[in-house]
Amino acid sequence: MLRKLIIILLAINAMPLVSNATTVGLTQCDTLDIARDLDSAYLHFISEQQGEFFEGYTIQLFSGNRSGANILKGEIIANGKYDAVRLVYLAPNFKIQVGSYPDIGSAQRDLGEWKALYPDAFVVKTNVPWYPIVLPQDVPADTTKAYDVHSPE
Repeated sequence: MLRKLIIILLAINAMPLVSNATTVGLTQCDTLDIARDLDSAYLHFISEQQGEFFEGYTIQLFSGNRSGANILKGEIIANGKYDAVRLVYLAPNFKIQVGSYPDIGSAQRDLGEWKALYPDAFVVKTNVPWYPIVLPQDVPADTTKAYDVHSPE
C-alpha cells in the first residue's frame, strides 16, 4: 500500500516536468537566419529591438489649446523652417515640438535658433521619434591617425 502511494506521488510530481519540457522544446529557438556580415547582423538586431521612439530630447515651442497649436504648426510648415513638426497631446494641453536629439547638448545648440523666433521655446526630455543619421559622402576613407605620445618623430 505504501509502495503504491509513493509511486502515485512520484508520478504526480513528475507531470509538470514532462509538460514543461515539451512546451519549451517546441517554442524555443536559438538560431537566427541572417546574413553573416556585421552590418546585416546589426540591422537585424536594431529592427528587432528598436521601437518607434527613444528617450531623448526635443524643443518645445508651444503648449496650449488645439487651435493655437494647429496655427503654429501651419506657420512653421508654411515658412519652410521645419517640416517635421510634431503636435503632441499631453493632458490638458497640446504641444508643438520640433527635433529629435540623443543628448541635451545637441538640443541646446538648436534651441538658440528657435528662441529667436519663439522666445518661450525650451528643451524637453521625452520620447522622441528616431531620426535618420546622414553621413557625409566626401570624407576620405582614412581620416584618423593614431600618434604615440612617446614617439621619436
